[in-house]
Amino acid sequence: MTDTASPAAAVILGFVITVVFMTVLRPIAKAVGLVDKPGGRKTHVGEIPIVGGMAIFVGMFAAFTVLPGNALPWPSILAASAILLAVGVVDDRYHIPAAVRLSAQIAVVLLMVYGADLSLASIGDPFGTGEIRMGGFTLLFTTLVTLSMINAYNLIDGVDGLAGSLALLALLAIAAVAGYGHPITSISLVIAACIVGFLVFNFPLPLTSEVRMFMGDAGSTLLGFTIVWVTLSVSQGADRLISPVDCLWFAAIPIYDIFTCFTRRMLKGKSPFTPGRDHFHHTLRRGGFGPRRTLGVLVVLQAGYVLVGIAGHEAALPDVVMFSLWAVCGVSQLFIIRLIARHHRAYRRRRRARASTV
Repeated sequence: MTDTASPAAAVILGFVITVVFMTVLRPIAKAVGLVDKPGGRKTHVGEIPIVGGMAIFVGMFAAFTVLPGNALPWPSILAASAILLAVGVVDDRYHIPAAVRLSAQIAVVLLMVYGADLSLASIGDPFGTGEIRMGGFTLLFTTLVTLSMINAYNLIDGVDGLAGSLALLALLAIAAVAGYGHPITSISLVIAACIVGFLVFNFPLPLTSEVRMFMGDAGSTLLGFTIVWVTLSVSQGADRLISPVDCLWFAAIPIYDIFTCFTRRMLKGKSPFTPGRDHFHHTLRRGGFGPRRTLGVLVVLQAGYVLVGIAGHEAALPDVVMFSLWAVCGVSQLFIIRLIARHHRAYRRRRRARASTV
């Protein structure tokens, strides 16, 4: 292929390369001990190879090389992605200190800001007071938001297929907003295709149980970063395609989840970074949902939020309306999840009661 290959060819190539590398890396990961072992908060069965992040990255890189010249991502973005991947792989294998991971993530932000000229300079008009520009706080705010997103996708990666499916929805939403022919559409669809290639081996279905693999921190942090990257590409600058407020809907579940967990932990006098079983997927599992149904509930909710974001954008609703509604949903999200879990527990009790009387 050449650099004149169609975006469709790049999308197909990204999917195929990801699937190939998922297959090739599986025995290598087992040989070098790059596996996730059950125990503690991990309830899966057997040692699962952690190769998804590497396979997605290779698929992305291969596909990007055949995109038309105006769609090629910036070298600094690929370099930043490579840093996240490398640190993530080492962490998946050896569990490196949090300070090292944080330092690498900050370096990634600097590469994005100064190498690719991407930053969160404007947050739109969320309060109805006029556009809010970050000015001298742009770097600090971009860093905080990027770190939050990277770790939001990392922390929500607790059920097979969840982080990948949520990232897939966000990328498809960005592609839909950008529209046919826009460079960021091709890039978003390439990354989406690589995620689909990974989900072939990670989606919680009986057919995938024998070849199941995880993405690990290398993959989840990479996905969080790519969401930030493509979102800033369409929501910033004079020629932006969508308000940054509308984009909040495209990653609503990961954002709601991380801020809900952090708030609850701090209210209990704990560090927000203390590991716990207080994520949305944990609440649903305690409500009796299996892995597939837990995945289904959260994906359906996120799909609904994506539709709200796109609809608000298409209807040109004011930022203050979209942000107010988003904030209300965020504050009430834990109650919504708990309500779903409570109703499911009651449903299961009724079924058991009926079965015991037969």
